[in-house]
Amino acid sequence: MLRLAVAALAVTPTPVLPVAPLPPGLVWVGQAPGGTGSTLHTATSQIRLRYSLNAIACTSAGTLTGLATELDGRRLPDAPHLVRFTTAGTVTDLGPAPGRQDLVTGYGAAIATAADGSTQLLISTGDRLRPLRLAPGPPAPLPAHALPDLPYAGDWATDPRTGELVTVVSMGNVARVVRLRWDAATGVGAVDTTPVPGLPPSSAYGAVAVLADGSIAAVFNRDAGPGAGAGTGRAPMGSALYRITGTEAEKLADLGPLTSSDAATCPVPASPAPSPPVVARALPTTAPPSPVPSLVPPPGTPPAAAPARPPVRSPSPSPEAPEPSPSKRPAYVPETVALAASEARHKVGSRYIPVVGGLMVAAVAVSRLVRRSRR
Repeated sequence: MLRLAVAALAVTPTPVLPVAPLPPGLVWVGQAPGGTGSTLHTATSQIRLRYSLNAIACTSAGTLTGLATELDGRRLPDAPHLVRFTTAGTVTDLGPAPGRQDLVTGYGAAIATAADGSTQLLISTGDRLRPLRLAPGPPAPLPAHALPDLPYAGDWATDPRTGELVTVVSMGNVARVVRLRWDAATGVGAVDTTPVPGLPPSSAYGAVAVLADGSIAAVFNRDAGPGAGAGTGRAPMGSALYRITGTEAEKLADLGPLTSSDAATCPVPASPAPSPPVVARALPTTAPPSPVPSLVPPPGTPPAAAPARPPVRSPSPSPEAPEPSPSKRPAYVPETVALAASEARHKVGSRYIPVVGGLMVAAVAVSRLVRRSRR
């Protein structure tokens, strides 16, 4: 049964690629001579891992998988281990790889989707291509396929446009891009080669990946060997990262010495579609409405005279009922005013009648006293 453990990372990045950013989607690992653990390179970071990784590949879902042989510079028991890791550097150790006895010499790897829909990690071991099913179900080895008679290939990649396996080797003292047609049922098919004169004529290309635009990224491994360096008279021979388009090669970066490397291409997140520009709508060129005159006069304007009301004609009096004279015509009192006046009189009367009555009694008493005094 596979063991599951998450390994911590050394968070001290050790730059090995000191120049321009990587092409989008390219992920690669490399190990310097005498170093412990691989350095993970992405388009945005370089992270020193505790594991020594090789034969890495990336699924269409962005999951990175590979083989690990060492942890903190010590060989893992029952190596190689199958590991999954992220571009942030988190490594999940899945334990000894299934069929590990046949994978101890595995270095190059590619991802392929078989006709049955399964995802397979194609690991090259010398003259054999050994598929390792990753999904569905637990990882499991599948029947191996013989490779054509080729020079040593340090890594393989899958071209997603054609399904072909791609590598870079030296043939006839010229570096060449080699393409193999592969099928899970029939195995490896015919070989196509394309010479690339601008590459170093060597088979030490430990990392190969097909980029999103169809070009090929390749890391050329070179190690100076013991005794090289400043003051020794032997200049360290460094590695290099190349981009291959057709028969042309462009050096993207000079690298330090490397003893091993491997590469993969992960899906590049699609950029969000730009928002359409906001176009101002033209307003109709109609004449503005006439201003409405204000009903409130400006400050300082004398008040206007109230408009004269038209005379109200009273109906003609009937001959039987003579019209009363103006002095005897009752004045019209609104009902609300009449009620208010009536209530006021009632209040005044109820309040002052006792006072008036008292005064009248007092006056009568005083009058009687005056009369008695006269007698």
